[in-house]
Amino acid sequence: MGTRRWSLLVAGALALATPARLRADEITATDKLRMLYSSRFNFSDEGVPVITIEIASGDKTATLSAPGGLRILPDGAGGSRLENRKALAVTVRAQDTSASIVDWWTVVATLEAGDEMGLGKAMAAWQARGLAPKSFETGTIVSVQGEVIDTRRIVVAVSPVREASLQARVAADVSKKFGVTTSAYQELVKRPGGEIVASLGDAEITNGSILWFEPVRDGETIAVANVKVGHGGSQLTSRRETRRYWGRIFVTVGHDGSLVVVNAVPEDKLLAGIVPAEMFADAPLAALEAQAIAARTDLLDKVTRRSSVDPFLLCSTQACQVYAGAGHETAQATQAVANTRGMVMLRNGGGLVDARYSSSCGGHGEHNDTIWGGAADPSLRGGFDVASRPAAGVGDVAAFLKRGDTTSWCARGSRGKEHVRWSKTFAAAELSKMVAAKYPQVGAVRKLEPLERGVSGRLRRLRVVGEGGSAIVEGDLTIRRLFGGLKSSLFVVAVTGPAAAPQTFTFNGAGFGHGVGMCQVGASAMAEAGKTHQEILSHYYRGMHLHRLY
Repeated sequence: MGTRRWSLLVAGALALATPARLRADEITATDKLRMLYSSRFNFSDEGVPVITIEIASGDKTATLSAPGGLRILPDGAGGSRLENRKALAVTVRAQDTSASIVDWWTVVATLEAGDEMGLGKAMAAWQARGLAPKSFETGTIVSVQGEVIDTRRIVVAVSPVREASLQARVAADVSKKFGVTTSAYQELVKRPGGEIVASLGDAEITNGSILWFEPVRDGETIAVANVKVGHGGSQLTSRRETRRYWGRIFVTVGHDGSLVVVNAVPEDKLLAGIVPAEMFADAPLAALEAQAIAARTDLLDKVTRRSSVDPFLLCSTQACQVYAGAGHETAQATQAVANTRGMVMLRNGGGLVDARYSSSCGGHGEHNDTIWGGAADPSLRGGFDVASRPAAGVGDVAAFLKRGDTTSWCARGSRGKEHVRWSKTFAAAELSKMVAAKYPQVGAVRKLEPLERGVSGRLRRLRVVGEGGSAIVEGDLTIRRLFGGLKSSLFVVAVTGPAAAPQTFTFNGAGFGHGVGMCQVGASAMAEAGKTHQEILSHYYRGMHLHRLY
């Protein structure tokens, strides 16, 4: 018997249901898909935001299941629904797909929303330079419980191209010719297209561009098979596993024409999974509460600033926030999320704090502009990780590292002490091989020369000198990755052997991560000492106050 296809199917284990309470939904499927590309988010029945987060992309098929069966929602919540009450796996694929069309622009100016005079001057200036500028509004404005969060900015951009690699070259040319700092902006010209097909036994359900799924039985999760698991930073591993997710799942066509699987999950369920993945799961409650507030603040900030070229608000990698789905929650972390429900950090002057955090600062935090460039953020100033927060600056980095550290918060707690000071030794041939992968002109490495450090001693620029030439390496993460994924860029190098033929290079360093914002090891130690989440956050983020949004 051949496969049977329906656009809205009732057959065998499936039953079509359109409850009266859902019939009033007058939003079309096209409108619902369009909403997924906006920065708008809805609230659950419990009053918390529902976040759409990417969990899989780039594959040809996806396999979903739930113990009590899956309910298929061709039009999302509020439309018809197809119920399969048997625990059968559903295989989803896309057909007749087309990739999105995106213009990559080079941003040459950024202004406050509503600055019409500044916008007019910027547009005129770039037109006078012989270019055809275009302005875009980024970010969004959100009003919750009387608190207005406005992340809108106006960007002026020039020279659109259709490929990201070309945009990088254009941006470099514009920056060099006109002496300006540039960035990239993506304009979605056309959404991707195609049909989504769900196969269940000998039945197929097709729908244009998107299908939604939820468990038939309340309280169950949806399992997604073969999810790719990988991390950035110093962890470059990749594997696949089955993961479970709360809330709903939708499958649609991604920007490249392949499937993208997205979890629409209430924020509290999301954070309950993120917090123990981001911090020690057994940390004291106050530290987990501080992490929950920082993660929620970071989450909402990313949501309001997200790109409009993807049909989700957040990705699931370290570039966004680590999210491993259901089953990774702990009782204490879930309690921390509940205790801080709706609580975020707001700048005293208005707006969300850029709530960065890393594992261990090594005794001294770093300025945001040292790590990522851009403007200095008054909330993200690096300083000694001690109670009094004296004037920042480690001075002699080698002496700072050699002294060891017993007074900082990140050295006083019971967790993460192995990150406060660390050492890594490479044979000269091994180090030269790593450098050659990116800078082949250098040849056998002879020495490493620090050119610029931040306030904590973390490197901004490093010269690698070899028998064939030299290269200047810029940026915290670039430097760390060049040498096999070092814990941090706060290090000095000791060399053995003659200068003309070194034998080993030993990196003596401190900290784990970029060191900006909250030091998670330090936060745990502060909680062990009886500090509250308010005291912990006030220590690491300046000029802010806590506010409960919902």
